[in-house]
Amino acid sequence: MDRRGALPPVEIERGEPRSVVVIGAGITGLVAAYELKRLGVTVTLLEASGQAGGAIGTSLADGFLAEHGPNSFVTSAPVELLIERLSLDDDVVESNAIANRRYIVRGGKLVPFPMTPIAMLTTPLLSLRAKLRVLLEPLVRRRPDNADESIASFVRRRLGPEVLAYAVNPFIAGIFAGDPEELSMAHAFPRVFALEREYGSLSRGFMQSRRDAYNARRAAARAAEHADAPTDNAERAAEAAALAPVQPRLISFRDGLQTLPDALAAALGSTLKLSTPARLLHRAEERWVIESGHDGAVRAQAVDAIVLAAPAHALTAMELPAEIRRHSHPIEQVEYPPVSCITLGFRREDVAHPLDGFGVLVPAAEKRQLLGALFSSTLFPERAPEGHVAITVFMGGGRDPQLARRGTDELVRLVRTDLRDLLGVRGEPVFAKHVYWPRGIPQYAVGYEVVKDAADATEAANPGLYVTGNFRNGVSVGDCIASGQEAAQKVAAYLAHKG
Repeated sequence: MDRRGALPPVEIERGEPRSVVVIGAGITGLVAAYELKRLGVTVTLLEASGQAGGAIGTSLADGFLAEHGPNSFVTSAPVELLIERLSLDDDVVESNAIANRRYIVRGGKLVPFPMTPIAMLTTPLLSLRAKLRVLLEPLVRRRPDNADESIASFVRRRLGPEVLAYAVNPFIAGIFAGDPEELSMAHAFPRVFALEREYGSLSRGFMQSRRDAYNARRAAARAAEHADAPTDNAERAAEAAALAPVQPRLISFRDGLQTLPDALAAALGSTLKLSTPARLLHRAEERWVIESGHDGAVRAQAVDAIVLAAPAHALTAMELPAEIRRHSHPIEQVEYPPVSCITLGFRREDVAHPLDGFGVLVPAAEKRQLLGALFSSTLFPERAPEGHVAITVFMGGGRDPQLARRGTDELVRLVRTDLRDLLGVRGEPVFAKHVYWPRGIPQYAVGYEVVKDAADATEAANPGLYVTGNFRNGVSVGDCIASGQEAAQKVAAYLAHKG
């Protein structure tokens, strides 16, 4: 509801030309504001809480480093460039080489997930019947239409129920903390969904993707060889080399993932306004007016563009005009089930399992309390003191929302039971850090095109307003960085066209 007429008037500051406000200092908003500032745009970043970074947070106590949300992310060419511009190269730590080994629980035992076609044929994770079903995947006809369907429906149809239960279900829990029966294949995994439409088979599509990636690397190598040649093609060759795909890295930082939002916040300086909620937004005289702050200290400023980078549910706390609210309602309804993240420290001798991998994911069929556990002190160095290990577990999500809401003592007790059975953990933890997220990861449910369409319609009906965040273009840290960069480019183009 638009209640501007019921609020006392606030003097509007006439902001500079080419000025922008970004709302929400999660990683998407931080990157958007940073890129805009780098492009010479006058930008203000508003954050309702007292800390930037959103779900990214790190704490260090008693020699244990605990991540409050994401623990790592995969790089891309734009991400590598951002790290370089922030001078964070020396702070990057790459994951342990054995991080490629990932475990799945089956029958109460940890089974390595097969990472190659040969391993898929020999793994005890799947029965012979399930393996034969996978081999028949190229013969499965594609759907006659492009209608959305759940991840569970898609996987059952192409690969069979056992692959869904013991390969896909646990990975969905690890990525979305969600239920594959509810999530959309087209929107949660658009590239995989597109393989069936384009090639008629996941197998054929993956093989073609591998060939395309190989050819791209060869083209990049040839371009690099000729980049310094004194020919008319040298500049084009250099551009091709710069645009070529880079080898992705699974990384964090020496002092944890919070290093990234801290570096962005430092680069933004006074541009970032913490503990400053956006209250009201409306259009006036071809510009946007944004009111922010708390009662008694409200500021109103006129700007040329607004970037909404807050979580989808944050829109409900803002006073928005009818022309925005008319389109944004589906965005506000996006589900974010609660998640609890618990980092536990143990003496090395109290853990029987070698913890030789990324971690373990737990299928719903195993009826455990955990969604999964990361072997944090194996994944990156200096996550635990000498002679100790750190394990980070996740609970709740779409699988069991009520479980996430329980108290720390009860959750630790439940965790210890599962870790005793699965990893041979004995004795009391010597460290525990529990972070509860009342709203965890947005769920890309079947029919999610309604949300995507609402974001598109909101922008189309409100020139200079841009909607971004992990509910729109992917939930990973890398996805959010890309979303922030894309939003900044759109705003810059809009300002240039506006003049």
